[in-house]
Order: sequence, then structure tokens, then C-alpha cells
Amino acid sequence: MRAVLLGAALAAAGAAHGEGYAPETYTLELAGSRQSVDVYRPLHAPSAGVAIVAHGFGRTRARHRDLGRALAEAGVTAVIPDLPSTVDLWANGRALAELTQGLERGAIPSLIVDRAHVVLMGTSAGGLASLLAAARLPGLAGWIGLDPTDRTGSGAAAAAQLAAPAVVMLAEPSLCNLMTSGRSIAEALPHRWRTVDVADASHCDFEDPTNNFCRAVCGGSSDAARAAIRTEIVTTARELLAGSNEAP
Repeated sequence: MRAVLLGAALAAAGAAHGEGYAPETYTLELAGSRQSVDVYRPLHAPSAGVAIVAHGFGRTRARHRDLGRALAEAGVTAVIPDLPSTVDLWANGRALAELTQGLERGAIPSLIVDRAHVVLMGTSAGGLASLLAAARLPGLAGWIGLDPTDRTGSGAAAAAQLAAPAVVMLAEPSLCNLMTSGRSIAEALPHRWRTVDVADASHCDFEDPTNNFCRAVCGGSSDAARAAIRTEIVTTARELLAGSNEAP
């Protein structure tokens, strides 16, 4: 797997503005196609580990830009790829598994990390794709489902095979989350730390930032809900990376 740095100047810009993160963009070969991958590195403290974040159906890595910044400012390196397929969630799962394995081999310059220090997470269909990847990667620090969807039951089947600790966060029921279909995933997890029901949150609140298209299709979104979810994600990622053997 070969990485091409596209935005090295962005890291210098982040440092110049005194922000707590340094953003970079690379191109990696994932599941047979070249994809852009954003990396947000902590600037002011050693990284506690890596969080790989998968976007939802028909979306891009831009929909988790604010989460990437928040993770980096909290000391977690965020790696956010564009996924190769709109409809093939298994291909997206392979891409995320390849990305995780690539990080172990140094596919991104100056970023070599054992999977024991990697948390996989994803929103909506990206939640399912990240779960499919996590189930085939023993030794992960953990998995976080961000209102994941499971149309066929493949998510619950993968969840039952997941050896890592896991947390699932859920929005209010809607057509966009298949009436909170992620609950079946949560119930199948053998090492679930907790399920977080976010009151009054829509499916769009798990994007950070979201946009008007999501609001029109999936319901309204609020700054307060997204901020609360962002804080919960960052806290959970740090907990999983701490490697506790007991539920917090």
C-alpha cells in the first residue's frame, strides 16, 4: 500500500494558527481503488492511538471533519478515508481492514500503529462497514457504532464475532436508521460496554458537520446534539484506547 501526501502544507497552516491538530491528506490504494484519506494528528501531546472513522451511505470523508479535529485535539490521531463503494458495504469493510493493516506497516508516513491501539468507528452504513472490518481484525482496541444501520442482519452476525470491546450510540428511530436497526447490532455484541441512546438526536447529528441534504432526507440537526455526540465519541475513543479490561 503506497501513500501519497497531498496536503502537507495544511499541517504547517494548522500549527501556524495555534490549533491542536495538524491536518494532512493522503492517497491510498484501498479495495482496488485509490482513495483520499484525511489524517488529523495531535500537535500538543503524544498520540494515545488512532481512530479510523467511516462515513455513511453516499457521503464522503468531509462529513467527519469536525470530529477528526476534536479527536486530534483530545490526543487521538484521526484517520478518515473516502470509502470505495456506494453500495458494496463488504468492499468498504475490506477497505477499512486494509487501511488498518496498512497503518501497522507504515502506509502513512510517520504513522505506524499496532491494531491494539486502533479504534474503528463509523456512521450509518459506515458503521456496518467498520463493524465488518473489525470482526476480521482480532486485537483491535475497540469499535464504536455511530447510529449504525443493518438492513440484512449481516451487522448482527458480524457483531456476534467481534472480539473487541464495543459501544453503540443510537439516534431516535427514523427511516434513515431503519427504525434504529443498530439496536440489533448492540444486542449481538459479546463485549458491549454500553449502548448510548441520544435523546432527540437525528441520524444527521452523527455527521460532523452535516448538511442540508441530510436534514431534508433524515430530519433536523442541531449544534447542541452534534456537540454532545462529538464529546461522547471522543471520550469513548479515549476509554477504549486506554485498554481497560472492565466496563467503565
